Amino acid sequence: MHKTALIVDDSRTARVVLQRVLETHELAVDTAESAEEALLYLGDHRPDVIFMDHQMPGMDGLEAVSTIKSNPATASIPIMMYTAQKGEVYVGQARALGAAGVLPKQVEPVEISRVLESLRIVSNDGEQRAGAGDTEAMDAGASGSYPDPESFDKNLRILLQELFDQQRSILRRDLHDSREVIAARVADEIRPAEIDAGDLPEVAPKRGLPLPLHWLATALAVIAMAFAGLYWQSEKGLQASRIENATLLQAATEQQAKQTQEALQVQHQLDDYRQAADSTRAVAVSAIEWVANQSSHYSFDELPMDDFRLSVITELFSRLMALDYRGLVRIESHAGDFCMTAGPEGYTLAADDLAAQRCDRIGFEPVEAQELSLRQSVGFANFIGLADERSGGKIRFEVVSLGNSKPLLDYPATAAGETASTWNEIAASNQRVEISLHSDEQ
Repeated sequence: MHKTALIVDDSRTARVVLQRVLETHELAVDTAESAEEALLYLGDHRPDVIFMDHQMPGMDGLEAVSTIKSNPATASIPIMMYTAQKGEVYVGQARALGAAGVLPKQVEPVEISRVLESLRIVSNDGEQRAGAGDTEAMDAGASGSYPDPESFDKNLRILLQELFDQQRSILRRDLHDSREVIAARVADEIRPAEIDAGDLPEVAPKRGLPLPLHWLATALAVIAMAFAGLYWQSEKGLQASRIENATLLQAATEQQAKQTQEALQVQHQLDDYRQAADSTRAVAVSAIEWVANQSSHYSFDELPMDDFRLSVITELFSRLMALDYRGLVRIESHAGDFCMTAGPEGYTLAADDLAAQRCDRIGFEPVEAQELSLRQSVGFANFIGLADERSGGKIRFEVVSLGNSKPLLDYPATAAGETASTWNEIAASNQRVEISLHSDEQ
């Protein structure tokens, strides 16, 4: 069943362009020319996602988002705002009213794809296939999993215990059967047999010994001999049983020792494998961090976290997902204290040959520098806001601004004798964005 998207925009051209992009993802698309028409539509329909324009005649996009989110029947529908307006204030206001994110007016198809995947409107099979190629380009074994040695050791101990208990039960059963066989044989042999008097040979009576007593003595002698034979046989059987039991016990002990030795060897191999895998993964993570910081500087009139920085963070995120990385990605921005001159539109960089001591201003106040170095593009802010959901909570982003509090290079003690060019070269080196990775496994 196709999912439905609702586009709310007073521009027919904008509706058609966005509708064509959404239909490539097999979405059914409905449109509304105003916020009021969208609210009437929502009275009878429940789309899976709403794309809301900001500036429209009558009720604007922010008012419409507030109205939709205040209605329990429609509050759960995700809303993506898209606008030509820039600035953190607007992004924060849209999110505060309940919007899932903010897109630029000239949105790219790839950004629409990422938004739909993060909102789980469409599956991310394509991204997974692309990620597989990146994984092969990295270390193919770095993201592999390996068995837990503690679980393996526990299962081995259970297997050895079951084997030992089985051998002990067999020995007990054999010993019990041997005793029962011997006892039954003794009972059968000492049971008196019925003697037929006609079968006995005639014995001439001896002088001085009556015939009945002679028969009794003969019977007692036979019984004594039978007991002696049975005793010898039982002792021989018990001796054989003891030897067999001792042999089985020794074999079981040797087997247990052998299996224990094999288990120790497997444990050592697993430990070596774990250390090698952890070492390989650590090297890969360090390499990714190093690459991400190769273009850390930004110029005087650029946003610290602009679309170029977004491309760096996007690639970094893809590589870390391929490595099954879990942890924090910290993004620190720093501002340089530039030598500036005042003009009609504010401060600009001073001319290179101007003496530094003649600059109208060198650097900004700490609070102002901190705010300036925290500026972000709309695309960058949206990516950071959805990164935790995209990674399933594995990768977390932290964006902080240290302003001009930690320069990379020291400035001259005084501006006297320095040119604006020399001073601003140092400031450009100090104006940077640094990325650091902090794994949860450390």
